[in-house]
Amino acid sequence: MKKLISQAGVLLLVFLIAGLCWGKPAMTGSRAGVQEEAVQSYEPAGGEAQWTLLYYLAADNEQEAYADATLTQLLAGTAAVANHPQILVMIDRLSVPGTEVFEVSGGRMIPQLSLAEQNTADGAVLQDLATIALGLAAHDHVAFIVKSEGLSWRGIGRDNTHAEDIDDQLMPAGALSQALITAQKVTGKQVDLLVLEGSIMAFIEVVYELRDAVPYLLASQSKIQPDGLAWQLVIEDLGANPDMTAQELGITITDDTSDYYADKGNSGVPKDDTSTNFAAMTVFALSHMDDVVAAHRAWAETCWLIFDDVYNLLPHARDLSEVGGFGEITDFDYNFDIRTFMVESLRLIAEAGMDFPELTDAVEDYLQVQNELVVYERSPEDGDKLRAATGLSIWYPPTWNKYETRDESDEVFGSTMYYEDPAIGLDWIVDSNWLTYLFEYFNRADANLAGVGADGDEPPKTGVFAKINAIE
Repeated sequence: MKKLISQAGVLLLVFLIAGLCWGKPAMTGSRAGVQEEAVQSYEPAGGEAQWTLLYYLAADNEQEAYADATLTQLLAGTAAVANHPQILVMIDRLSVPGTEVFEVSGGRMIPQLSLAEQNTADGAVLQDLATIALGLAAHDHVAFIVKSEGLSWRGIGRDNTHAEDIDDQLMPAGALSQALITAQKVTGKQVDLLVLEGSIMAFIEVVYELRDAVPYLLASQSKIQPDGLAWQLVIEDLGANPDMTAQELGITITDDTSDYYADKGNSGVPKDDTSTNFAAMTVFALSHMDDVVAAHRAWAETCWLIFDDVYNLLPHARDLSEVGGFGEITDFDYNFDIRTFMVESLRLIAEAGMDFPELTDAVEDYLQVQNELVVYERSPEDGDKLRAATGLSIWYPPTWNKYETRDESDEVFGSTMYYEDPAIGLDWIVDSNWLTYLFEYFNRADANLAGVGADGDEPPKTGVFAKINAIE
């Protein structure tokens, strides 16, 4: 994870000099055209609010309208719930320059801070804004929500307009992790729950990167639909039960979102996702992440030792574990559920009349620790697009030429970033043995591809390990 150079002191000084406080008059309108409803409070069903929700809306991209959908929910929720949680929003838009910080309270947006245009894909910017927000948190329980376009192991929080001479920016998971760790140290306050409201972020590569940042994480193996997570329902539930734990809040967000899209889905609107319910959410207890990686390493090593016997079965197991179909969740990624792949591998091996007790033991050991990591998971029951989803995915390209994309164009692969990109700096690349597994898989599972030699489709041979330093 990259070290971040903090500008928090500068922003805090600006904040203090500006003399901004929570008592500013409410906004009469929004630059995004979000309509603010009149306050319609009712008596609280529970006690005093105990949660602060901090929203980092990186909307400096073509998905700005999705951020407005979230704001609409926050306004409606706080207008209806008298004892709603404290809500602070930080937003960077595509349509207008600048970055705004405001509170949402009682159905109103209350301005707090206006900054010049920020690169919200920069971990240092998130660190600064998180430091300010945590300093203003009125409650001990804090949830931090990052809402933006998600690109699995590549990162989240795409920024389109930070500089004309720089391509789209994307925040690596390591930069996000380090930013939150530093902000918590500076303020002495803890983030209890991190919510990644971006598509396909529930990858083991991402979850492992965030293992030291927060105790609980909420992410999706699927896409986030335009309405976003069901925050209005969550606010209502927090009003009724303000003393939720972080795990309980993660479960509540999951259930509310799943129920929302179960009711909304299957309406058959052409070219929209409303005809299919893609709502899949997972709550992770990150204290178990190191055990999961150790068990995954043991499983991978056990599996590749018997590749010569099972290599022709693994492609089928891999296909059965695909989360969505190619182009259904994303048009460039390879998203496969870990649990489904392991279980289907054992089933296919048994059907072929083979038995490898050491592999069965390795799978059982892994699934046991993943059960401790994944404390809650829900995926749609209406349809088969997410039938393989059980909570945690991994990037599993089918061939060497799908893995090695650093020299390919984004028109072919959807992204010029490759798995080992040092700018992304995944800890997973260093701490797991997944690269070794993949290269062994390419060597055997693809051995019958047409073409041989440098100009053919033959997969890489073992000698490539030394070339790319995959094995120490």
